[in-house]
This record gives sequence, C-alpha cells and structure tokens, in this order.
Amino acid sequence: MLKELVQQFENCLELPIEVEDIAAAIIRLGVADEIHFVPVAADPATIHGAFVRFRYHPVPYGDPVWVTHIPYNSADPLDLQRVVCCKEMMHIFDSDLERTDTRTEVPEFMDKLLGPLTTEDFGLADYMASKDKLAVYMCLPLLFPKAALQVAREAVKDRSRTPEEIAEWAKLPLRLVNLMIQEDWDTINGLLHK
Repeated sequence: MLKELVQQFENCLELPIEVEDIAAAIIRLGVADEIHFVPVAADPATIHGAFVRFRYHPVPYGDPVWVTHIPYNSADPLDLQRVVCCKEMMHIFDSDLERTDTRTEVPEFMDKLLGPLTTEDFGLADYMASKDKLAVYMCLPLLFPKAALQVAREAVKDRSRTPEEIAEWAKLPLRLVNLMIQEDWDTINGLLHK
C-alpha cells in the first residue's frame, strides 16, 4: 500500500506537499480512520516526534476505529516538523513485529534511538530502531515527489536555482534535498518502494 500512496503523489509539481494531504490519502487507502498531529513543547535535542496508534469502538458491536496520534516537537523548524510528521505516518504501514507496544519494549527502543546504533547489537529493539530511521527515507518521495524532483534536478544542473532555493520551495531541510537531488537517490528510492 505504501507504493500505491507514493504513486498518488509522484506527478505533483506544486510544492510543498501538505502533510495533511498525505494523511488524507492514507485514510482513503483504508489503512487508518483518523490521523491527528499534536504539537508538543519539548527539547529539540531530545525528541522530534512520536507515533501512537489505538483503536476504539464508537458504538457497541460496531466496527473499530483506528486512530493515529502524531505528537511533534513545536520547537523544531517547520521543515523538520514536516519530515517528522510524515516519517511518523510511515509507521502506519509497519508490521506488528516492527511496533513497540509493551512497557518493556518502549524503554529498550528509546535507548536504541537515543544511543548509538551499532552493528554490535542484535535484537528486536535494534531492529525497530533501524526501521524507525528507514521511515525517514520512505517518507521523502511523498514530500518531494518524482516529477518535482526532476524539475529541481534540472534547475540545479542548469544553475537556475540553488539547492537552498529548492529546499525553500519544497519546505524540506537542505541536507535532505541535497540527498534527493543526487542521482544515487533513485537507487535508494527504488529499493525502498519496490
């Protein structure tokens, strides 16, 4: 379903892509019923965002409603907030194995996210932390679709626009725009969205 979501946006040339539009597309796919973005005040050096998913029954014996809350750090710059919110939405597509949902898993997962991610550690928390980082790469084609990326590459190549101007157009951090305008990005993106 993630590939189908990416395809819905791939021909968009009008940037920035609104995070709320991506959420609406996810809801239309039937993967979630509600997605809420919640600004929170936090230290940007500590946390940027989180993903909380639950379900409830609005009426007895009725179908459950899947709700996703995405708290994001209101102290982060807008371009980073956009990436964080979109990245957290990618966890809607995670398998049950990739989700932290017990009191013991959450602290282990947070230790992996905040501490060094090394090749020396193995286990579920390490796997979940790796998947969390991968979610950043997975969300980028939604925020900077294929058609707009091609226009940006040509503009940088012919020097009619700088990478900084492209980042402002897309409302994305410059370091991510610099990654995506490189030809290597097509290989990375192709591997992620097969």
